[in-house]
Amino acid sequence: AADVKELEYIAALVQTTDNDKEGFVDASIDARDIKYHLRSRYGIRISKEQVRKIILSGLGGGESEDDCLDLCEVVAALMIPCLRKLVTDDWIKSDSSESFNEESDGPVSVVKSNPEEESDDEQVKDRLFHELVSTEEILRDVLSNILLLATGSPKPQPLTKELVRKIFAAFDENSLVENDELVSEMIAAAGGDALSEDTEGGAVLFNTKTFARVLTSDIMLYDPSVENRYTSNFVDAFSPAPNEGGQNTSITARNSSNEIDMSEGIDAQDAKKNALGTVGDGAKVAFNTIKDDALSGLGETVIADTEYGKITKEFTFSTLDFTLDNQRSRFHVVSVWFGFIAFYLRYFYNQGNEHSVCSGDGFGCQVGQSVFNWTIVMLLLCITGVIYFAVLGSGNDVYRRSFLDVFIGVAGVLVFVVFPLIPEFQFRAAFFSTISENPSDDIFHVTAVVVFAIIATMNLYFQFTNAIRVLFSDETIGRSKFLSRMLVGSITRDERHFKQAAVFKVNRMMDNAFKLHTKDKPGGPTSTHDLALLNFNKISDKTEPAPGFFWVWKSFFNDDLWVKEGIWIHTRLLAGMLGQIFVVILIVALYSVASRFWIDDYAENVLGEQSCKASFDVENCIAPQFNGINLGFITCTEVILEGDGCSSNQIREDVLKTLCEYIPPHPVTNETVCDNARVYSFETEYASVTGENIQQGDCEAQLTACFSYEINDDIRRAACVLGIGPKFFIPYMFEGPLCESISPINSVLDSRPQLFRQAETLIRDLRDTTDDLIDKILPDIWMLRLAATVGLVTGLIVGISIFVHYVPSTVSTVLKFRSGVLPSLRYAV
Repeated sequence: AADVKELEYIAALVQTTDNDKEGFVDASIDARDIKYHLRSRYGIRISKEQVRKIILSGLGGGESEDDCLDLCEVVAALMIPCLRKLVTDDWIKSDSSESFNEESDGPVSVVKSNPEEESDDEQVKDRLFHELVSTEEILRDVLSNILLLATGSPKPQPLTKELVRKIFAAFDENSLVENDELVSEMIAAAGGDALSEDTEGGAVLFNTKTFARVLTSDIMLYDPSVENRYTSNFVDAFSPAPNEGGQNTSITARNSSNEIDMSEGIDAQDAKKNALGTVGDGAKVAFNTIKDDALSGLGETVIADTEYGKITKEFTFSTLDFTLDNQRSRFHVVSVWFGFIAFYLRYFYNQGNEHSVCSGDGFGCQVGQSVFNWTIVMLLLCITGVIYFAVLGSGNDVYRRSFLDVFIGVAGVLVFVVFPLIPEFQFRAAFFSTISENPSDDIFHVTAVVVFAIIATMNLYFQFTNAIRVLFSDETIGRSKFLSRMLVGSITRDERHFKQAAVFKVNRMMDNAFKLHTKDKPGGPTSTHDLALLNFNKISDKTEPAPGFFWVWKSFFNDDLWVKEGIWIHTRLLAGMLGQIFVVILIVALYSVASRFWIDDYAENVLGEQSCKASFDVENCIAPQFNGINLGFITCTEVILEGDGCSSNQIREDVLKTLCEYIPPHPVTNETVCDNARVYSFETEYASVTGENIQQGDCEAQLTACFSYEINDDIRRAACVLGIGPKFFIPYMFEGPLCESISPINSVLDSRPQLFRQAETLIRDLRDTTDDLIDKILPDIWMLRLAATVGLVTGLIVGISIFVHYVPSTVSTVLKFRSGVLPSLRYAV
């Protein structure tokens, strides 16, 4: 039942219309379906009349407008490779006038591909395919059923017209019983005497060997070796056979009329060049060669000239067609995708923001600016994207082979990837710039150089293999183990796998059908048709679980997904998956950096944890006075500032000038430090007092402003004003149990007015209460770090999970369609 459902699914993929409801539901494929399928998949232009004359007349049983391929005829077409491998050419041509001998009706030989064209693993794989089905046993069983129904005896009999008519009558083919021409042709195909009416006078016995000859006489042009050859289905169908000189003319052979010349090999072309003799003729030939190389495959190319008219192929621009996967290499496509993302981020991202369409901060202006910016982004993506993919993907066409395409691809790598990184070629234009403001210090620029170098190297390697590929025909590459590994490309390699998958599935289908006819078979010469129906009813409801996660990935890496199941993983899917994992890694990295910044900012501005540590020795401090009155602060030299939080902040010029009057001179030069020093102002930072018998926290002073005169890494020496609150300039800002015993801080605190003492006590109590309340509400640093870590790990796991489940989900859905668990498109009517 699963085999039938899979055949119906295949038919549904090929069908193009449901105008004929009955034929559509019955999974019939007509001439229009075949025409559109060949046009959309391969770019082949063929008329419906040609389809009827060439394809349906042989496989569909007729060439009228109503003729089509039903499921039985599709199965017959799929069995051609299996039947063709039953016998060799020499075996088919062997003497057919043998007398009947049951003991001589032995196994039928199975043709194998040329061992020189296969590696050891390929031969083993081919044998494994055929071990599923004992072909000669199946043929013998089928023949016994035919003879038993037609004559009442399963023993082989002489093949005559009378026997053929009995067979037709037994299977209710009454319209064929009186068709003498068909009967004669069938006997002639078996090598018998088509003119004999005497059932005893037939020269050929209708045994297993004769039956195999009858089944394969009209399909001997099929070459079974293509199943293990690294060539596409298109090349297998339309490439010419090898000529006597051992050379193959490729499907992309060039001539002035843009048609394929299948009669002239490479040796003949070389001889023609040598015969020209003159420099002028040689230049003309060279020009024509270049011209033919450039125009080859463009427009329409004749790929077959039949008695029913020419069949042509259109240029499909496969470098931009990511639906059909007609590119040569998947990895080339993926590298072009990633290259475009890097190109856009480096040269186009946020470029439209520099151009304003309105002035002001109103809502309407902001909306208009956003619409303008996104419109520019879309235009840039559309215009540059088409050019970028067409140029850098040039040469990756699985059909067209031209040095011009390779040249365009290399030029595209230089123009889009290499030249913008060279200072001499950098420029700036509207919405576009290749200039980096600080290239030596810009980490973004350095990263872009590394990424672009990798992308350029990968694309140049692919173009190098494309250039070598032009020198050889597809058949030469497919037959050579070395060339096929290096030049064949991942898409053609997948097509080879699918040819093997078709063989595997047909053999498995035959094996399943054979088991229906042989399971619980009673002894004696009896027909197995009723038994097959009974066995089918017993297992028709039998199901098996859909493949799981580990099975899919195991099949993905050992090629069973392609070789046995024949499931196509599209390049755009792989590119999207790799892009997704790249985005996940990028987001995780950015989230890590942002989380660290947010937590540090929270610790500094909310929890009050200082990222700037300051310390001073009171021996280097004085308490400024005005008219004998203490001003409420101290000034010190040799203040040590440590940490990246000691940053420069704005300070009012009049305040700076006033503070400079009280700053002591440089302790060494005895000169003012205000003129050439870097100024630091602070908001909440405190400096600790150092000295003998003084510990951290014993006494601290509010940092007001510092004038740095020596910088060594993150350590700065400065002359500072301490004790004044920077926001409201409140003096006497000293804290600690020992402050009142340390000179000169004690003299400052002793001069505090009583009002300040009371206000300070009130503020301290209020602040302690507020700090306790805040400590209970606000999370600690470890809580934030734990939450950030959990979020980071969870996001990473989710991103990777989506990545690793996409292929299993796709494969499972396809297999459910094939087995009928999910209704196919045919049931939509």
